[in-house]
Amino acid sequence: MATEAPTGLPPELAALLAHDLKNELGALEATLELLASEVPAARARSGHQQCRALRQRFVMFLTLYGAQGHLAACCEDESPANLLLALHARHLQPDDAQAVPVQLDPRSDPPPFAYFDPRLVSLALEAALHNAQRFAATQVLLGVRHEQRHLVFWVADDGPGLGAAAAHQGAKPLNTGLGTELCRAVARAHRHGLRAGEVKLFNRPEGGAQFELWLP
Repeated sequence: MATEAPTGLPPELAALLAHDLKNELGALEATLELLASEVPAARARSGHQQCRALRQRFVMFLTLYGAQGHLAACCEDESPANLLLALHARHLQPDDAQAVPVQLDPRSDPPPFAYFDPRLVSLALEAALHNAQRFAATQVLLGVRHEQRHLVFWVADDGPGLGAAAAHQGAKPLNTGLGTELCRAVARAHRHGLRAGEVKLFNRPEGGAQFELWLP
């Protein structure tokens, strides 16, 4: 007679433990940031960067875990330009000395205001920026435009492109897919009537790959 497998921790307790761990990682990140500023050592900068990346992945997990398959966007009138400036400032001087810094794409043409959830969009773009920096050779571009009744955020890099990127996975950490799933969930959470957001990935004609988040 088969026995039922143990279900593990109750969901409420698992969520509390995850949030507690996220808070502890945040405190550790702050300590490592101070250490990196006081001790100009590559190892200190690397530890801070790894801790921050781990905390960001926990935030992604908690966002998807709490959504339980349905992520709800709390949209308000926001400034796409201000969101880009905030993201750019966070990535202007990466902790990893070998990481490619993020630049604002000069082709960016943001509308004054748009209706979207800034917290969710920031999470999605952070995930896209992290992925682009893993493969970029010299530049990562961040931009936004209005096209076909959609607000379109994009992240572009000059790496090997989508088809060739898999060949570089042996030298870089494997992508768990959590960031990609988060981006798609964020896109689907933005709706206008019968239209829903979507994610587009394609190779650039000039080389590299481009991620686009289309919000209705």
